[in-house]
Amino acid sequence: MTNPAPLGLASATSAPSGGANGPGAALGSQLSDSEEAASYLNRGTELFQRGKFEEAATNYATAVKLTPGDETAHFDLALALARLGRASEAQEQYLEAIRLFPEYPEAHNNLGNLLASQGQLTEAVEHLNTALKLSPDSASAHNNLGTALIRQGKLNEAALHFSEAVRLMPDYVEARCNLGNAWLAQGKTDEAIAEFQAALQLKPDFQPAQRGLAKARHK
Repeated sequence: MTNPAPLGLASATSAPSGGANGPGAALGSQLSDSEEAASYLNRGTELFQRGKFEEAATNYATAVKLTPGDETAHFDLALALARLGRASEAQEQYLEAIRLFPEYPEAHNNLGNLLASQGQLTEAVEHLNTALKLSPDSASAHNNLGTALIRQGKLNEAALHFSEAVRLMPDYVEARCNLGNAWLAQGKTDEAIAEFQAALQLKPDFQPAQRGLAKARHK
């Protein structure tokens, strides 16, 4: 299965600080912890978007120390840690974000996706179902839940969620490819070919769809 990138960063909106010594170096004592944390969060987001995940994680970790009760800081730190392959630490941060704000659909979705990648499918499905209860129109959560379900061998349920992801976001290449794989696993070759072709129309160089289409045509 193919999975989408983690959901977007939820960083604060305050303007980041700069300076030769890094973010926050020129902050005066008049700034509150929350204002200083916002600067670190924004700097972390800038670094994350440039692919500098280690530096981003350092900034997010500083924000967490300054405002440990801010679920956003824990969520953003989890994103960076996951990109660094530090899955257990990312899991801890997602769980803390959820503890602080139980109705955090993006945290449930990302944690579910992370758990599924670690083979913890029962827990993954639980969090992904929660994400969908909180945000029923999340194409990402439907796709991630479908991925976990197909790994459990629940092909019909998986196909339903992949189909819903595609309905909600018709240009969702990964979901179309996953739906194609679900159809193929059920012997529905024509439906599988149609989804792989649709995925390739959207992204001609998408290798999972290319492989899926080739496999379907040899059935």
